[in-house]
Amino acid sequence: MLSLAVPLAGAVPPAAAVIDLEFRPMQQTALVGETIGLGLYAVSDDDTNQSFSAVQAIFEWQPGFLQLLGLDSAGAVDLLSSGFPINDPFSLNEVVPPQDGDGLYLALAFLGQPIDATPDGTLLTTFQFLALSPTAATPVDLLSSGGNPPGETIVFDGFIPNLDVTGALIGGSVTILVPGPGPLALGVVMLPFLLGRTRRRPA
Repeated sequence: MLSLAVPLAGAVPPAAAVIDLEFRPMQQTALVGETIGLGLYAVSDDDTNQSFSAVQAIFEWQPGFLQLLGLDSAGAVDLLSSGFPINDPFSLNEVVPPQDGDGLYLALAFLGQPIDATPDGTLLTTFQFLALSPTAATPVDLLSSGGNPPGETIVFDGFIPNLDVTGALIGGSVTILVPGPGPLALGVVMLPFLLGRTRRRPA
């Protein structure tokens, strides 16, 4: 199944971008020790549904603030396969789930049953992270490429084999607070950033 995700020599050149990939946080803030969900959505870039057969997504996060726990398929579209392939060809998933700050996610539709990416977005899965340390913002991003040898983030067309229909790659970000009263917790997170801004102001 992984052969779908490996770049093929002589593959059809990419078409105009029609399907975006987007991380959407299920909540904008969380406390240290809480679980954070970020949904991965396939989104049509116009007002019609666009079909895809597979998604290969390279992503990264900051392991000092977030620990990847796994995936949650609740509410997601029905897929043949959805997960982090072990022994992937780009050496991104050192373990499953990956822990070193980058990884490869692969989603496959059932054979002959392409999935529609809607204008509002089709949920592929939800990435589950454990909040480790307070921060004003920690991103979870989708990368156009990564790994060694380099691989690419690709959305494959639903009907034409190996046709790349990848559009924009949009990451998400969350705030992590220390447990305690809301305003105090937010102040602890924001204070270093405010002090840094003050020091950088010209005299």
